[in-house]
Amino acid sequence: MNFDQKTPIYQQLAESIRQDILSGALPAETAIPSVRQISVEYGLNPQTVLNATQLLIQEGLLEKRRGLGMFVQSSARKQLNRSASDRFKNETIQALVQEAQLLSISQADLIKLIQKNYGEVV
Repeated sequence: MNFDQKTPIYQQLAESIRQDILSGALPAETAIPSVRQISVEYGLNPQTVLNATQLLIQEGLLEKRRGLGMFVQSSARKQLNRSASDRFKNETIQALVQEAQLLSISQADLIKLIQKNYGEVV
């Protein structure tokens, strides 16, 4: 993991865990590594890791099971998929359309470009 200087490390770690859940690398009901394991693996202060996991618990993506550790909630992937889809529709597509308009790309041409590239993405 390469941490950038702009965003707090705990937020970057939380985002990395979100991406692992969304991609299926961390399936529902799977235990995540302990705070200690993560802090050792990435060379982070345990409090930083704890802040990231607490954030994900507050978001309803992780749950703490007494004596067992932290687990991915059964609905976490669906929840992340829904919010990522909403963000894509409301932010990414809007920015794409605005950029196309600035470049005088017609709606028909933009649709053709999307269709062409959609088929090329693996």
